[in-house]
Amino acid sequence: MTPTCSVAMLFHILSIATIIVVPALVGFYTRNLWVSDMTYYEQPHVQFKYKLITQLQNSQGESKVWSTWSYYNTLVQDMLSVPSVSVDEQDTDRDGLTDQLNITLQFTESDIKSCQALLVFQYQLTDLCHLAMETPIYIQSTVTDQRVVVYGDLSLQQRQTLQPHNPHTVYNTSLLLDPALLQSYDIVDILNSVSKRSLSTKLDVLYSVSSPGEVFTVSYVINIPPQSVRYEPGFWEAMKYAWIQYITLLVIVRYVVYSVRTFVFQNMILTTLRQDKVKSS
Repeated sequence: MTPTCSVAMLFHILSIATIIVVPALVGFYTRNLWVSDMTYYEQPHVQFKYKLITQLQNSQGESKVWSTWSYYNTLVQDMLSVPSVSVDEQDTDRDGLTDQLNITLQFTESDIKSCQALLVFQYQLTDLCHLAMETPIYIQSTVTDQRVVVYGDLSLQQRQTLQPHNPHTVYNTSLLLDPALLQSYDIVDILNSVSKRSLSTKLDVLYSVSSPGEVFTVSYVINIPPQSVRYEPGFWEAMKYAWIQYITLLVIVRYVVYSVRTFVFQNMILTTLRQDKVKSS
């Protein structure tokens, strides 16, 4: 071989290719070299829309219902039990966002054994991801005493990542498919429809407390903490993390390859020619 195509030259080229390619391969096969799913935290803007459906059942198995939709109440007059409703919104850190909602329903009924409630909220994210949707929270309680307080944290449920700065408003519509149909107010049907969404909310119940009372009263204390939001990073954000990983691996691979190459050349394992330039006088 000529000096420019010698085995030593091929070994030199192979070592450079190894330094460049191996870090990329190691990063790729150990996953997360190119990040496609990241997480950030944001406290959502949550508003109770003063829409709800309740269903009570007493010890005789009789059902009582009520909702904030007057049409539905007209259809179920024989089963109607109208509560007094109070809502308290608290902004403890004075940042303009609700930190806790306290929704209390006081009925004239007594001897209640179970209670179901579907509460409707407006849920918004505005920081990195832009999301707006009408979303329900379903709470079912087994009643031992006539005064019940349920404590829980509101949480976002995601089946897909959000794209930053891209408005997501597909679920910002009424939960009722057709307000003129009685079936549209069925809690099971509403939850079945919501369960098919890629974005929804739920209440993580912390604990439930019961105490004696003359009439049935149920309170829902809903905390709204910062939410973990999964999103798809843009090209340059993903490149930033990929570059950090690549450079870290490259430094290690370069050290190993240069150590091997130095050993090979110093011990003359491969035949090499050294050509010194002679200055002409």
